Amino acid sequence: RVIAVVMDRTKSMSIGDAAGGKTRREALIETIGTFRGQLEDLGENIEVRFFDFDTGLVPLELARDQLPARETTGDQTAMGNVLEKVLQESRNQQISGVVLMGDGAQRAVAPFDLDPRRVARMLGDQGLPVYTIPYGASGASDNAIDVSVDDLLVDRVVFANKAVIVRARVRLVGAANRDITVRLKVEDRTGKTIGQSGPMVQPPPTARTSPIRRITTTRNEDVRQVELSFVPSQPGEFKISVEVDGLVEEVRKTNNRRRSLISVRRGGIRVAYIDRPRPEIRSVQLLRASEKIQLETHIVRPGPNGRAAGLTAELFAPGQHDVYILGNVPASMLGRDHLASLAARVREGAGLLMLGGFSAFGAGGYANTPLDALSPVAMSPAELQGSGDIETDLHLMQDIRVIPTDAGLAHFIMRVADSGETNRARWEALPPLEKANRIRPKNEFIDVLARDTDGNAILLSADTGTGRLIAFAGDSTYFWFQFGHREVHQRFWQQMVFWLAHKEDDTDQPIWVQVEPRTFNAAAEVPLRFGARDEQGKPIDDAQFQVRVLAPGPRRVDLKPRKDLDAFSSRFTETAEAGDYWVEVNASRDGQSVGLPARARFLIDARDLELDDPAADPGLLEQIAQLSGGARFAPEQFG
Repeated sequence: RVIAVVMDRTKSMSIGDAAGGKTRREALIETIGTFRGQLEDLGENIEVRFFDFDTGLVPLELARDQLPARETTGDQTAMGNVLEKVLQESRNQQISGVVLMGDGAQRAVAPFDLDPRRVARMLGDQGLPVYTIPYGASGASDNAIDVSVDDLLVDRVVFANKAVIVRARVRLVGAANRDITVRLKVEDRTGKTIGQSGPMVQPPPTARTSPIRRITTTRNEDVRQVELSFVPSQPGEFKISVEVDGLVEEVRKTNNRRRSLISVRRGGIRVAYIDRPRPEIRSVQLLRASEKIQLETHIVRPGPNGRAAGLTAELFAPGQHDVYILGNVPASMLGRDHLASLAARVREGAGLLMLGGFSAFGAGGYANTPLDALSPVAMSPAELQGSGDIETDLHLMQDIRVIPTDAGLAHFIMRVADSGETNRARWEALPPLEKANRIRPKNEFIDVLARDTDGNAILLSADTGTGRLIAFAGDSTYFWFQFGHREVHQRFWQQMVFWLAHKEDDTDQPIWVQVEPRTFNAAAEVPLRFGARDEQGKPIDDAQFQVRVLAPGPRRVDLKPRKDLDAFSSRFTETAEAGDYWVEVNASRDGQSVGLPARARFLIDARDLELDDPAADPGLLEQIAQLSGGARFAPEQFG
């Protein structure tokens, strides 16, 4: 009979967290050396066979005095796949048991990602137990040293000559009292075409930007939030990366960098959003999904005199913004000077959207302010919300369904579908808002675009001939995208902004393609969404698409499109190689091209499965042993 000794040779076994500072692989080899004589003398009818493993079994021919090699070259720990190979071997050899030696962490991607617990059950059913020997620490050891960029946050669409904020989360392990340099780098695409990547360069600092930071910590394990910034000067699509200077002692350095893509536009609808912290902020922030909207958010809190801290007169200066969104901010926090400047901007042609909230409209003290004469809402000083309990008579404190009026169904703002019946049905399918302000139109010239089921006005609009105004009584549309109605939510919010900015007639390119997110790990499946529009902006449902991905190499991969509910899509899976990928979409109708091809870029990050998270997993080895009818032993119990 045969006993199979199966030994992990992957990169994570190079971690030096075994006893005496040895690597896991060195400790494993020491175990074999110590007990080799007992293995060889188990009996005349028992043969011990040695195997290394990573994604598969590697038979070893070891002489009696020969030990396994120290090399740890495997890129994936595929214990499920390996144990399945042992099961297959057992049909040709009389294998009576398996000794599985390693750190126990399954690190594998398709097609090697078979769950080892599933195979362990099968081995147990065949009477073939697995005895496991764990090596390595299940957490960061005291002498481990690693600096990584765990996350990178930046707006997908930014604007030329305006400061761009890039936020990163940097994890420091074993770097106490060490200076760590964090750098922002931006792609230089000078002279580059589609399919060509540009070099990454550090942008110059300015009086208002900082592309480099130095951080330090006194703790052995720490997480720091780092904010970097730069000013893009040219429009286009660019790679950016946040990088930390690696430390000499680091074993893994593939996590020292995190990348993303940004689209730099010449300009867009400049929107200033002013609000206090609340969940509906998420709804407004989604306006950034439109490449035509340049959103600037001001989350305010009261200063020493009750006024909003951080709001300057420049925010309300002429020509600074095309649209203002005013949230749950009482008039007293803005002050009469800011309100007068805001009213002046609306008279000059800016748009104003007033949102619901306990401190909005009359409840927020906007009666008899400079905005009162412009607002489509009738307000009274008697409606002012005091500092005590919420005045429930000023609000609709129940679930509110937004029902478009007949005028609303025909209005640009409320058209979330192309046909009237589908439009109505989409609004009826939306979940209700949590509550709303009780508002009423100022006069008969105000358009009531939506009411609730009891007939209360929910959405009012007014066009002064220069400026435009919207009063929306709700403050919880985040429920819409949260419960799967993201397209309706997005169209509604964007169309409010487009209408306020007199941009409702703007049309996008006929063919479009979208890749979200923009950065993926190696071996990930990348979703692509695309479509085509006619001159009225309506989807062309019978278009024929040709979808091609240009991958590193270079390789060209054609994809098959499939029709979804509101667009077309494809899945790209050939992402084993790290680098830049471009997707190109062409569309035709009745043999005629619909327009210029649409292109998008996405990134596949290099990922070291073994070293990005090298923690051992003795618990999984325990499960494998139990499910197969074996047991787990510490290395010193090997005898």
